[in-house]
Amino acid sequence: MMMGPPCGGPWGVGSGGRDGEGPAGGPGRRSRPGRGIASRGMVEQVHSPGSSPGGEPGGDDPGPSPEELLERFGLDGFRPGQREAVQAALAGRDSLVVMPTGGGKSLCYQLPALADRGLVVVVSPLIALMADQWRRLQEVGVRGAMLASGMQEGHNEQALREIEGGSTQLVLAAPERFASRAFREALSRRRVSLFVVDEAHCVAEWGHDFRPDYLRLHEAIEGLAAGPAGSGRPAVMAATATATPQVAREIAERLGLRDWVSVRSGFDRPNLAFDVVSVEGKGALTRKRAALMGVLAGSDGGSPLPAIVYCGTRRDTDEVAARIAEEGISTVAYHAGMSPAARTASQLDFMEGRAEVVVATNAFGMGVDKADVRTVAHWALPTSLEAYYQEAGRGGRDGRPARALLLAARMDLGRLIRFIKERETSVEDVRRYVGRLRRDAQAGVVAIGHGELGERERVLLSIAERAGALRLQPGGRDGLLVELTGRGSPRRAYLAIKAARDRGWESYRSIERYMAGQTCRRRQILDHFGDDEEGRPDGRCCDVCDPDGALQRAVEQALEGPRARGGRSRRSPGQSLPSPPPGSPVGPPVKETEFEALRAWRMGRADGLPAYTVAANSVLEEVLRRRPTSVGELIEIRGIGQAFCRKHGESLLEALSALEGGEGEVSAARAGASG
Repeated sequence: MMMGPPCGGPWGVGSGGRDGEGPAGGPGRRSRPGRGIASRGMVEQVHSPGSSPGGEPGGDDPGPSPEELLERFGLDGFRPGQREAVQAALAGRDSLVVMPTGGGKSLCYQLPALADRGLVVVVSPLIALMADQWRRLQEVGVRGAMLASGMQEGHNEQALREIEGGSTQLVLAAPERFASRAFREALSRRRVSLFVVDEAHCVAEWGHDFRPDYLRLHEAIEGLAAGPAGSGRPAVMAATATATPQVAREIAERLGLRDWVSVRSGFDRPNLAFDVVSVEGKGALTRKRAALMGVLAGSDGGSPLPAIVYCGTRRDTDEVAARIAEEGISTVAYHAGMSPAARTASQLDFMEGRAEVVVATNAFGMGVDKADVRTVAHWALPTSLEAYYQEAGRGGRDGRPARALLLAARMDLGRLIRFIKERETSVEDVRRYVGRLRRDAQAGVVAIGHGELGERERVLLSIAERAGALRLQPGGRDGLLVELTGRGSPRRAYLAIKAARDRGWESYRSIERYMAGQTCRRRQILDHFGDDEEGRPDGRCCDVCDPDGALQRAVEQALEGPRARGGRSRRSPGQSLPSPPPGSPVGPPVKETEFEALRAWRMGRADGLPAYTVAANSVLEEVLRRRPTSVGELIEIRGIGQAFCRKHGESLLEALSALEGGEGEVSAARAGASG
């Protein structure tokens, strides 16, 4: 237990030796009556130390207005807060833009690129996110460049030439790219009018989410002060979806924002309905499954698919994916335990409509822009209300009705508590870690290779940096360069540890309050993010304000059938037996040899992925009962859709034909492998 701040001196060399961490964000839209920018976008000027950033020398020409730039994009209206953010960028003002997932942050920095007042540099943490934005920029005529690892040979070199030549209006790059001298030199030959830090909350993260290269961005920004036509550093826009007021202040401080404009659009997502289903005690897992399948079956009368289901562990991810697939719904899994090729295949299947549901850990979603997701369900509690709202916000980005479902079990709270305790550390732990780094250092600098930092090391490194014991800078191919300062403050380390611990417990309490609360879910979310505006749902609000009766009945009736482990039924005398659940055999049994033949066919079509990603057992059984002879007949079977027919239809019909001809399992399997 930590009793109070230590009073020791700095970690000098001696003490250390003793000891042995728009388009991509959604287009603009017409403002709806009563929901205009004035009422939903909060704009606040905040004065911080330092001089104002240099602006584009524009003479008497005010340049294009935000509305003119929007028209060039082919859009007819701003979303809340977008115009204010664009105007700040055009005026050369620093800004902190906080908008919920799907609120249209990317448009705020894409439009200023069209003004041709200088280069717009966008720093983004994910290649998938950058690639999606780059593609969309090309579609709307913005001259964009993207630099990232894994691109085709010669791509990055060509992008650098385009930047230096002046043809590029906007460049997308990861924070690690600033370790490249060639990249920095290319930028130095251009006037940079706007420097954008996307996912800016990364500068305030610690522990396992710590991104060391984000801490170097302040220095990178200041290094852009001498563009050929520039005077002072460029305007800076920090954009994020998850910043509470406290995190927003830390972002501004770490990036050195000056005289900045705060743009906080309303956090409300009117088209999202929020449901929390509490599942406790005996039969909790059964009720949990019933609630999830009830929602995926469209208990509220809406269209529930496509859907994302988030799980807390890899094991749950695989099990839940298999369970949903057994209901005849095309499903894929996604987690870090799968090979990169398998993860890519799952993501593409979901994005391109071949799979209706993706069951995933929180590794899935960042940088994935699928506008028509109708349901986002959480099988397990996320680590915080911020994380929950960011993931839930991936539903309904097209503006149509969508649903967020949280399956809340108090047993999950124990898992979250364990996470917090596993990350706890002490000043002495940090001191010893710095000592180990010092022993490995040459001339006071040690290189840490890509992927070498485990979660524990990230925690210690992030605290040591905050304590002033070391400075971090990107090391290019070497990964990360750590410079030992010899001036670390034990008190600052203690305060960093305490702040991190307090933040972890506050995150825990935020999701605990949300799951157990008896007040409007939407109101709880808005209050958490400091949004005082009244929530205005387009349809259903939440389970507290507008309960879903069909969902409640599905959960209540989940245990009315015979107990899975031989327990007695709760059915009262004279009560009819409940209908069999979806996916249960509903027809005569099929021949075992034919079923095994189709299973062999399915294995051939799975191409190394789990068999359920092709078709559930219940689907294969129904195929054998109906004996379809055409794609038109095949698609009438529950669990088979257009995507299945395009990919597997002809092959399955060929396998069935082989069975009819008495050719048996070998021929059916051959049909699966040859398609």
